[in-house]
Amino acid sequence: MPATSGNQSSEEPCCTIVPVPVLGGERRSYSGFAQPFAAHSHGYYVIGRVRQGSRILELNGRVLRIGPGDLIVFNPGDVHGCSHNSKELFAYDSVTIASDRLDNAALVYPDSDAMDAGEAFEALMEALDGNGDEEVMERALYLASLLESEIDEHRSLAAHDDAALRTYAHLLGHLAEPVSIKNLAAAEGISEYALIRAYRRRFSITPLQHLMSLRIECARELLAQGAAPSDVAAQTGFADQAHLTRTFKQRLGTTPAAYRKMASGKSRQ
Repeated sequence: MPATSGNQSSEEPCCTIVPVPVLGGERRSYSGFAQPFAAHSHGYYVIGRVRQGSRILELNGRVLRIGPGDLIVFNPGDVHGCSHNSKELFAYDSVTIASDRLDNAALVYPDSDAMDAGEAFEALMEALDGNGDEEVMERALYLASLLESEIDEHRSLAAHDDAALRTYAHLLGHLAEPVSIKNLAAAEGISEYALIRAYRRRFSITPLQHLMSLRIECARELLAQGAAPSDVAAQTGFADQAHLTRTFKQRLGTTPAAYRKMASGKSRQ
């Protein structure tokens, strides 16, 4: 992380780039920058977040001031450049996404209070630190869907709503089975991005997030009936009991074993 002393000469500029094949792009982290960036454009999407420092950003003729916490969004072809406007050195994280992954959708530069998009960006960064390709892809597509323009957003609403409902029915009927967004989208004859945004509109959650919620609810019911946590983990599609315990506690605030004891009334016997 960049130094916080405010001394612009205390840190050498650093740029780290890691390929993310599933997105057809890269994860990019910048720190220690005071140099300006000349106006330029890309053939891919860029979604980033400022970590430190502030800049004056010129985007397609607009002049914006960006600072810590602000999201940065560039569509393919957007012309942008920036200059330094802070005593602190500039640092930000970003991810690039190939245009075909998002069906060439038009993303909108977010307001500074875009809390949902900010949280989704951090979730994507977390997934990039070690989660599988499926989760990275879904989180990236979900983030993009939050940033999509209203015109593009409603264009395919009616056409893909049934696909979202059929996907939900599939998840409900195959709780313990591995899930691939790519396969689910292919079964509907639509892109992964189209499925993600249609599902989010219908259920306010992504398919993989919904599947985990459904698995936890099924696990809760089995535990209340007295089933052992190890058996419940196997029946509801978790990798092992530790995976069930970690996920269960994140959502219900207690462990499966403790819940089983309380729900079955054994703690009162």
